[in-house]
Amino acid sequence: MELEKFIRLKRRPKDALEEWLLYFNNIVGEEMEAIAMGNPGIRKAMTIEQIFFKNQRERRLYELREKAVRDEISMISGAKAEGKAEMAQEAICKFLDTRFPEDSAGLQRDIQKINDIVILDKIINKIYTVNSLEEAAAIVREAAK
Repeated sequence: MELEKFIRLKRRPKDALEEWLLYFNNIVGEEMEAIAMGNPGIRKAMTIEQIFFKNQRERRLYELREKAVRDEISMISGAKAEGKAEMAQEAICKFLDTRFPEDSAGLQRDIQKINDIVILDKIINKIYTVNSLEEAAAIVREAAK
């Protein structure tokens, strides 16, 4: 639901759902007080919210929980990106090993040191067209710049 669009309607809420939409839009003042008086759920939520903001310890615990969730999401995103980088490294190294089996070990080690998926994508997009190990090395050097 797009809460911002709802608030622009400039009318009284027709039902409990619309009252909650206004609450989630952080409406304050007399309008919200009037809605809270008619909706026991919103009145209870506002009471809990007021208690929460007055209690520094509870607020701090909440903030720590939220930070932990954000950190976990960030860690998962990082792991996914790292997994993609490993897959790209593996694909490039397999190609090099198949195309230039004995001579490409050094270049493969260089590829394993690159963890930036953008750089690895640049290499992948060009590496399959090379005719020599020197051309492959040039592509890796150019992408790493």
